Amino acid sequence: MLTAEKVIKEIYNLPLKERKKIARHIIEFGIRGPHPDTPEILNIKAWQDEIASKPFNLKQASEYLGVSSVTLRRWVKAGRVLAAKIGRAYTFDVSDLKELKKAHITKKSAESL
Repeated sequence: MLTAEKVIKEIYNLPLKERKKIARHIIEFGIRGPHPDTPEILNIKAWQDEIASKPFNLKQASEYLGVSSVTLRRWVKAGRVLAAKIGRAYTFDVSDLKELKKAHITKKSAESL
């Protein structure tokens, strides 16, 4: 039988690049619709809230939005995206990025009609 412990053990055996892909997928999409017979082993909502409370750096934000770092910097300079600048590094509030992504997707959907 496949258990969470076995899956986690297998994940840790993967190369770092592959583990990052898994983490990014979980962060972006969450765990949707667990099987009703499966007990909740993780408090996913609390975990997602904790992740959302930490700001993204430029690379994380650009990956989340699906744009290049150059494009995201351009959007910040144009005032299209809110960002804090600490030294030479930008930080982005996750809730702002979610709103931007939602608005961008809605705008794209409307344009395709």
